[in-house]
Amino acid sequence: MLTVADYELIRRKFFLDGQSARAIAKELGHSRKTVAKALANPVPPGYRRSQPRKRPAIERYRTIIDAWLEEDQSRPRKQRHTAERIYERLRDEHGYAGSASSVRRYVAGRKKGQGEVFVPLYFAPGEEAQVDWGEATVIHQGAERKVQLFCMKLCHSHVVFVRAYERANLESFLDGHVRACALFGGVPKRLAYDNLKSAVVYVGRGRERRLNRRFLELRSWYLFDSRFCNVAKGNEKGHVENLVKRSQRTFLTPLPEIQDLDTLNAKLLQDCMAELDRTDPEGQSYRTLWEAEKPCLLTLPAEAFPACQERSSIVDKELLVQFDGHLYSVPMRWAYHPCVLKGFVDRVEISCEHQCVAVHGRSYGPERFVLEPRHYLPLLQRKPGCLDQARPFQGNPWGEDFALLRRELEYRLGDEGTRQFIRVLLLLTKHPEEEVRQAVGLCVKRRAFNVEAVVAAMRNEPLSAPVRRLDLAHRPELAGVGEGIRPASLYDELAQKGEEVAA
Repeated sequence: MLTVADYELIRRKFFLDGQSARAIAKELGHSRKTVAKALANPVPPGYRRSQPRKRPAIERYRTIIDAWLEEDQSRPRKQRHTAERIYERLRDEHGYAGSASSVRRYVAGRKKGQGEVFVPLYFAPGEEAQVDWGEATVIHQGAERKVQLFCMKLCHSHVVFVRAYERANLESFLDGHVRACALFGGVPKRLAYDNLKSAVVYVGRGRERRLNRRFLELRSWYLFDSRFCNVAKGNEKGHVENLVKRSQRTFLTPLPEIQDLDTLNAKLLQDCMAELDRTDPEGQSYRTLWEAEKPCLLTLPAEAFPACQERSSIVDKELLVQFDGHLYSVPMRWAYHPCVLKGFVDRVEISCEHQCVAVHGRSYGPERFVLEPRHYLPLLQRKPGCLDQARPFQGNPWGEDFALLRRELEYRLGDEGTRQFIRVLLLLTKHPEEEVRQAVGLCVKRRAFNVEAVVAAMRNEPLSAPVRRLDLAHRPELAGVGEGIRPASLYDELAQKGEEVAA
């Protein structure tokens, strides 16, 4: 096989030295065909087939294989023919006697050049951001668990936002939008999604979509437009698809050990900010692109969107309302009243007659009841016997000082001691909880075990913060009056004058 140096020698002798092809062939010992080939090509062209290789074993089955592969284009991706499955069907259904490797070679050649091709995209500043959910594993208090990742990415500046949530539900979806827009410093003109249930209720033909009411309210609040990908076409929002993978493989690898989601989200925020130091293929940093994109974003509204899910209910006879499979308590005043529940990511607000009557921390664990003991305290006036068995009062909810007070009262006074303890608990319905706790703690310290001592401590002891001096800055004429302290000698003088008058 001739090298480039051989080709160069042949061409020099012919084009520069003027030798004939026959003379060159005779001098160098090559055939005239080889010399002609070197004269026609400046460099060795390599081996070329004049016609495709024949496949006698597979030739009569080509149309069958082509039909199966063509049919696969309209089938689910995970249920398409592999080369091995095609071989098995040819063997069992059509009597194919050739080898499996012949089938594999033909299928591989058939698939060459059939991959989907794409067009490079360009997004103007502020034009679009893309949104998606991802899933990741973390180590929470020593055990592995799953978290859901809300991901949003500005397509022009490549600025990213990633936040972990307990669930990929509607309120987390809305909360992610609110926080992402606050981080970006504005709202993109258009947001791209796949057909996730948090936004889309029904997927019709083509671009027809019926959207979730709360998602429509979010769009109206921030005035952005939305674009939804075709079904099973995640590549139509490739920016955020890549962000999900980067979050899993870079931000959360190795598995982070966390105490709570707040710790994890603080780390994710740092990772998102560190991304600003990266550069695009043209050498511009993401931070520079972001600063240029900010003026093109829509202005944030004066108030953030209330990222919650609203439901209507009625308080039942046990002062409970249900939200997302958990039961939350309501003050006794609102029993049997209609109410509105607002489920945020971190809390549940309960409103009756347009006023908020209870706020509970959002529960995601297996415990079904989320109860506030103070909501049930008024019932003790009529049902004192429920003190021991009532679910809200289980587990010593008021602390060890209250438990010690009850033990001492019942030891000394029996049933009357229980009644006195209930009277102490009822003080929580009329006074701030912290003041009652301090008074009970003071009485336990002094071993004054009775309800009158607790009431007296609240009335007479400086339990709360010390009273500040009266501010007389706006009344300067009163500033020089003094503190009101008088010397005791004045009273001695008055006593002497009284003795003289009596004499």
